[in-house]
Parts: sequence; structure tokens; C-alpha cells
Amino acid sequence: MSNIVIKIFKALADPTRMDIVKMLLVKKELSCQELMTHFPLSQPALSHHFNKLVDSEILTARKDGVNHYYKVNQDYLDKLGINIQKIFRQKEIN
Repeated sequence: MSNIVIKIFKALADPTRMDIVKMLLVKKELSCQELMTHFPLSQPALSHHFNKLVDSEILTARKDGVNHYYKVNQDYLDKLGINIQKIFRQKEIN
């Protein structure tokens, strides 16, 4: 289990990935195209960030036609005892 938690926190160590997760905590689910409008990154760079977050199971992805949709994998994080909302609230306090 410790390797899983390490993988999650390594994925969250990047400011862009943290911003993606924060946005998805508020919006619940967004398409890749919607997320791209909020970040000044190329499509390949943003795709790299999405892959890191999906590989660490922080996000889930679903495909609907040509669109990919992402959302926070809250059930998985809850099972690990990781309160992602609390982590982001704590960061904003400091």
C-alpha cells in the first residue's frame, strides 16, 4: 500500500496536476477540451499530465465518441484514506 500512496503523492507533486485535480474537485467532470482551455500547455503536455493522474488512479477517464472525460476517483482515494479535499484546503491555508 505504501507504494500506491507514494505514486499518488508523486503525481500530485506537480503544480499543473494539482491545478487539474483542484478544478475537477469543483467541476466534478470535464472533457479534455474543456480542461485545455484553462491551461496554457500543448495537447501532448496536457495529455502527459492526464496520463500521470490516471495511472496513479487519482483520476478516472471515460471516452464518449472522440471526447475523453476526466473526474476525481473519489471512491479509490477514500478507500486509501486520502482526503483529497482536505489536502487542498490545507495547502491554501499555508
